[in-house]
Amino acid sequence: MDINEVIPPELLLLILDQVYVEAIDSISLAPSTAPPLNHHPLLNTMLVCRSWHQMIMSTPVFWTFVWIGAGTPPRDVEGKRLRAALERSGQLPLSVMMAPERIERLIHFPNVQEALEDHLQRVEAFSFVRMERKRQNIPSGRDIELLLGHPLPSLKRLNVDRFKISYTGYWWSDQLRITIDSPQLEELSCHYHFIIPQSPLHLTSISLSSVDSPTDSFTPKNIDLPLLLDLRLTKCNVATLLSAFVTPSLRRLFVDENGWRISTAPSLRPYPKLEELQWNDEGPDPTFSALLPLCPNLIRYSKYQVGGEENPGFQEIETPATILGVLAHESGDNHGPSASSWPKLEEVLLDAGKCDDVFALLDAIPSIKRVRILQSSTERSDEETQKREADLFLSLRKLVDIVFGLDSWGSIPGTH
Repeated sequence: MDINEVIPPELLLLILDQVYVEAIDSISLAPSTAPPLNHHPLLNTMLVCRSWHQMIMSTPVFWTFVWIGAGTPPRDVEGKRLRAALERSGQLPLSVMMAPERIERLIHFPNVQEALEDHLQRVEAFSFVRMERKRQNIPSGRDIELLLGHPLPSLKRLNVDRFKISYTGYWWSDQLRITIDSPQLEELSCHYHFIIPQSPLHLTSISLSSVDSPTDSFTPKNIDLPLLLDLRLTKCNVATLLSAFVTPSLRRLFVDENGWRISTAPSLRPYPKLEELQWNDEGPDPTFSALLPLCPNLIRYSKYQVGGEENPGFQEIETPATILGVLAHESGDNHGPSASSWPKLEEVLLDAGKCDDVFALLDAIPSIKRVRILQSSTERSDEETQKREADLFLSLRKLVDIVFGLDSWGSIPGTH
């Protein structure tokens, strides 16, 4: 029996659409190192029979994801192939993924740019991915700047991995620092390179990793981000970026490895709507101390990045959480806030600590309801110390829901 007699065209179209969407959604982007999709999401389906091939080729929605240089042979980035794929998408919104390191600069990149120019106004998502296999004579920073110099009125999501660029007389740096005309951009993720819209008023999510701070004429000292809800900073100059970003609506802030330490507290603005703070510090940090009292509605604080609890790095933890030093009003780098300025925290997650630390937290912030400690600081202590810790734990259980390791809330561990 012919398969086309079993599956009506309307049902087949729905099935293919679901397969197409799932394939695109599964693509890993920076900072993931997983290889991107290297063929059409429905390639295998097109090989089933001639009628399926024709259906896919003639359906515009199946050509709205455009991949350029991502794992494809060099000949596949020729302007002719790209133009044909773009024409098949009709006038539908586009998602473009480009691997600049796989595009030869003098021949292929101009063809790519020419083919894209008439369709950039339809691009809603743009991803620059990094590839291990590189071609000779890769595009320069100037080439990328010229490509993104066109208006991108529909762009909503931009993901930029740490791909390499070549040097030219005009572009001497290996780091992109570009402003683009994308007034509707909502999600921005930059790894090493820094590309930001001229008008970032619609941004709701920013993730920056290993990005130098924008302290020169590249960007203004104050960057208004009125709708920003999520901010993730990894190996960046956190103090400078937080001082520059104006984020009155920020709900979640994630800081992993503050790349630059300063000796004095920066001048920061209030964060009236911040509810969750994940701050992976390595000792006293004036930026953290300055930030904490500016978050009156903070509910959840974590000393580590939630989701990475099983990271081997947690096996050897010797540095106490900075929040404990702030509590003790340590001199030097930390200047603790007054008790009245502490946020009304409900949940505290520490990578390492002991029951005495929890008592100190509760004294300063009685609103705390739940405390998780991944690793007890007394695990290697003598028997007397461990017995005292066990007694303190029982006392704490009467005051707060406290768990060690990855135990579920409300559980009582046998050992800790």
